[in-house]
Amino acid sequence: MTDIKAIIFDLDGTLLDSMYVWHYVDEKFMECRGLKAPDDYAMQCSHRSFYETALYTIELFGLSETPDQLMEEWTRLAIEEYKNNVQLKKNARETLLLAKEKGYRLAVCTSLTRELFMPALERHGITDMFDVLTSSAEFGKGKQYPYVYIEIANQLGVSPSECVMCDDVSASLKGAKEAGLLTIGIIDKDSAQDIEQMKKYSDKLITEFDENVFEF
Repeated sequence: MTDIKAIIFDLDGTLLDSMYVWHYVDEKFMECRGLKAPDDYAMQCSHRSFYETALYTIELFGLSETPDQLMEEWTRLAIEEYKNNVQLKKNARETLLLAKEKGYRLAVCTSLTRELFMPALERHGITDMFDVLTSSAEFGKGKQYPYVYIEIANQLGVSPSECVMCDDVSASLKGAKEAGLLTIGIIDKDSAQDIEQMKKYSDKLITEFDENVFEF
């Protein structure tokens, strides 16, 4: 049996039912510029950090703005939604309580910046459940890089092989696997992810959390 000591959770599409926010932001952003996003835009952005997504978008459309200007605009569009309306996914709170009961150390690893995710966590009263709260922006790398997960494991005081990563993005699950973590892939209803790729990098693939989620 695997000796699990820590669980790392993504937020968008994993703990938070928030994928719609970024569809809304994308639509407003493209609409005001008369742009049309390619079909794989959401997937291309899903594993990138906020800054990397801004760079990718500028290069894709040949925009004149700086990454900081794009991030400011996206943040302005998204922040009120996260602060006031984003809900937890089904069984998310119960899953966190179960993990705490089992004695696991808990972490958040998200591509969101703190000004976006902290108000949502605070509104739902779950901030104190986590031992570590991190944004990939703080590492200067997207969640596709194994380095991110190795660093979070170090912050949790455990080895990567003692950690589980829960995420709804295949590239992030791949990065976690390459770092030596166990992975739980979350199939989100609003996700643009390829299910076969999700299967490839998931030790377990689920559609929602349940009481057996941490059993391998």
